[in-house]
Amino acid sequence: MKIWEKYNLQETSDHLIFQPFKPLQKLSQWFLIGIFIVAILFPLLRSYVDAVVLYSVYILLGYFFLHSLYDILIRAKITYTFDLKEKSIYRESPISKKRKILKLEEAVIFVSSEMGSWHYSIGARKSQFVKSYSISENFSSGKKSDRKQAEYENQILVKIQNMIDTCTTM
Repeated sequence: MKIWEKYNLQETSDHLIFQPFKPLQKLSQWFLIGIFIVAILFPLLRSYVDAVVLYSVYILLGYFFLHSLYDILIRAKITYTFDLKEKSIYRESPISKKRKILKLEEAVIFVSSEMGSWHYSIGARKSQFVKSYSISENFSSGKKSDRKQAEYENQILVKIQNMIDTCTTM
């Protein structure tokens, strides 16, 4: 799959629009299918499993079901727009309208890490650790993740950095 399709990337001379969590949508769909399979097959073990364990598993499945739906319906559709004309960065999601989050000349890209994985974030130069926005999917160690990271850096991150550099030199 081409990176243009993977991130729903749209590029013009003064705009860069993409959905950094779109690859998460396919994974969440497979996870949702797995949840349904477990929910259907688990009652067959009712005679072997205590009722408390059974209800606990169903509560966990309910949580994972809701989390997967959130990933599919909302998180995967978060869109970032880097606008060179307006010198601004916009964020749009299905539950919120398009809103300006940063000025391009104030933006800085940095790495954020969480529990064994990491991603690229963007924030204001002086307060990036107070309020920041994730602009990439999570990466981890391994050859496949290294390929995804290199592709993201070469195709998207470089363009974002060029837009930021263009605004700071103006």
